[in-house]
Amino acid sequence: MPPEVVLPSPTAPVAIQQADVVAHTVSNLHIEKRTRDVLDGARLDRDDIRRQPFVRDDEWNDVWDKMVDPATSRPNQRALLIVAPGSYGSTTFALQLLARHTGPHIGLVKLDADWTAPRVGRLPLAERVAFQLDLKDPDRDRPSADFVSALDRHAQDLEACDSYLVITVAEELYDHMPSLPGPHVQVVRLHAPPPARQVVEAHLRARDCAGLIPYLDALDPARVSLGGLDAVEAVRAAGAVVTAWQEYERVTRTAVAVSDPHTVASDSELAGRITDALSDWRDKLDGLFGERATVHAGKDASLTFDDRCLLLSLAARQSSPLPDIAQSARALQETIASTDSGRTALGSGAQAVFAGRGLRRRVIDVGGSVDSHDAVVFDRPGYGKAVLTYVWDNYEVMRRPLLQWLVKDGGASAAAYSVDAVSALVLRQGGTEHLGLLGSVARGAKSDLLPAVMLRAVRDEHIGRRAWGTLYRWAGTQEFAGSVVAICRRVLNDREATASMAKMAMVRLRRVVHASPAEDIGNAVLEVFTELSGQPGGVERLAEEVQAWQDAKASSRAGGLAFLALMSIPQKPLPRLMTDGENLGIDVDRALRDLLGDVSTAPDVIPRLSSWIAASVSDPSAYDEVVARLVPVLRGHRMFQASMDLMQALKEVRTTDGENAGADFYRQLVDKRFRPLISIGESEDPA
Repeated sequence: MPPEVVLPSPTAPVAIQQADVVAHTVSNLHIEKRTRDVLDGARLDRDDIRRQPFVRDDEWNDVWDKMVDPATSRPNQRALLIVAPGSYGSTTFALQLLARHTGPHIGLVKLDADWTAPRVGRLPLAERVAFQLDLKDPDRDRPSADFVSALDRHAQDLEACDSYLVITVAEELYDHMPSLPGPHVQVVRLHAPPPARQVVEAHLRARDCAGLIPYLDALDPARVSLGGLDAVEAVRAAGAVVTAWQEYERVTRTAVAVSDPHTVASDSELAGRITDALSDWRDKLDGLFGERATVHAGKDASLTFDDRCLLLSLAARQSSPLPDIAQSARALQETIASTDSGRTALGSGAQAVFAGRGLRRRVIDVGGSVDSHDAVVFDRPGYGKAVLTYVWDNYEVMRRPLLQWLVKDGGASAAAYSVDAVSALVLRQGGTEHLGLLGSVARGAKSDLLPAVMLRAVRDEHIGRRAWGTLYRWAGTQEFAGSVVAICRRVLNDREATASMAKMAMVRLRRVVHASPAEDIGNAVLEVFTELSGQPGGVERLAEEVQAWQDAKASSRAGGLAFLALMSIPQKPLPRLMTDGENLGIDVDRALRDLLGDVSTAPDVIPRLSSWIAASVSDPSAYDEVVARLVPVLRGHRMFQASMDLMQALKEVRTTDGENAGADFYRQLVDKRFRPLISIGESEDPA
């Protein structure tokens, strides 16, 4: 985010960086910097954006030309709205426009709209920055008429700062708008996505896989058509083509010259795999999941219930030992049966199973194979994904048991196949209802699956906003508190997470500790904060939390936990908070008084203060400085019990002259007149 971001508001003083931006003569100007309540975002590299694959057809070229002044090659207006249906590629369009038609002195920032409703007052304003913002979440991003109207004034502020703002708005969120924005805001519409075939080709070239493009001409037209795909689906199709090639090389150990654009699509097996990866297998699956319940030599007849569970197990796990596949399929049968309260298990009994086909034959009938070592080979990732998706889409009653089974089947560590399968199902359509279903299924499970899937969700540019909104709602409930902490921990430990993502994780941890007073939740958040204190940028992030607490703008519990985490940073030899507290914007003495004066938090502070003192005793000057800093704090109001507890904790800590540190504090804190009444045992020094 730009270092100096200011917030214009129609109801508050306008904060600016340079007075001469808006006036040449100023007699009395109130300068106010406000950063916490403006939207955060991530800086983008202009050259990186320009190198990304980008396709424009005639319609997109027409819209593009309407937005750019041909004389200056700059956007016509400082604020632009791009209205388009979801998944059409409007975000890519907006970023490419800014990267190609703003000056090199302009920074690019993609904003994260972590709000409950759009407000112009939360839009950042800074000199020479081009901001891009997506409004796509129907629950949190629906623009009001006031928002659209206020954009006109904001556009004028942007011009004064030589900055830009491009907002993409989902068509269904904008079409209800009763009035248009003012003359300083331009509105354009994208009525169609770019040609899917061109998008797929562009992404294959970007991955240095131009040699796979000829295989698009070898697709079976009866099974695959790229023509109807939107931009998001086209990008996924390119990824599926690359995955099919990688699987082919891994299995066959045959190299394909994918980087050579002159490659001929001569490998029929690879062509078949790419067709399988791009096909939805609908016709075949309609037959396998039809109404009949008989199988004829493994042909396209409807599968029995047992075989449907077996196929789902193969679809999720792919290749595995035969006993594991059998156990997994049986677990799915039991999960489905348990959802039908009062009914008996749906799976076949022992007699019926023994009278039917054996497990090996059943695996072959549903499309797998079994080698001589009882290893099942189902090397068909595209088909497996299609099977799972088909069941998810066509059997709504199967969604909960399917998730329950995948959570359990993946184990406590959440095997990669289970995370892949669940992510593919719940993130595919971009809605929040599937995230809610997953949360209700997985929140109590001793599994890493929910944090792993939600990390993918918040990273996803299409569902990320809604995933963060779901996490915020969960953070306000005690039943989801532990899950939210685990998910935010993943985000904060993720090296690919942006500063904006980390900030949103901190907001949700703050909400968790405010809504869930349970001690174990507080301890879990403290553990996360302590880990954060050792990461790049973590100290500053925790300091911001303490600042928000001391400014009475955030939860005192979260701020206190952040301070405790900062207290735990190893010292050299002085504590980090003593040397850098002021630079971090923290009133250390005040924080210590507040925490030591509270009987609920003092027990957490005492051991950390003891560690400060114990780590400094080998350096007399450092020890004297720590003592000189702490004694005035401990002489404050409501400090008697905390002082006594600290002196007791220091009884075994020896200074360089052999005295125990508890006695030293006793001598400085307890007036001689009261020492006969106040004793701390061996550390007492009546002299």
